[in-house]
Amino acid sequence: MFSAAQSHLARGARRAAWATAGGGLLAVGTAFLTVAAWLVLTETRDAQFAALVIGLFYVGAGLVALALGTKGKSKSPVTAAAPHTPQDGQHDVFERIAAAFGEGFQAGKAMKRTSSRAP
Repeated sequence: MFSAAQSHLARGARRAAWATAGGGLLAVGTAFLTVAAWLVLTETRDAQFAALVIGLFYVGAGLVALALGTKGKSKSPVTAAAPHTPQDGQHDVFERIAAAFGEGFQAGKAMKRTSSRAP
């Protein structure tokens, strides 16, 4: 019953680990390429020119990333799905897990509110 959820979580954790490793390697590679660009630009011109070129590159890349991140996605029309009715009194495992999570979350919020008011 929980083996599907466990394998799903394991795949998610594996993807997160690979994404973290990839991000770290990209950061190290970017640092080395920045130093290499600095060395090349200071050999051809002066340090001010190198700083200007590298700074403009990073600002431009940052603006492009912001533009892509804020790009509005077109909303597709939402169609109402037929309500899911459990057969023979069986409930979906994920539905029960989500309901239990929601109840626990609300209970935790209520407990935090009462404990913060107590002297």
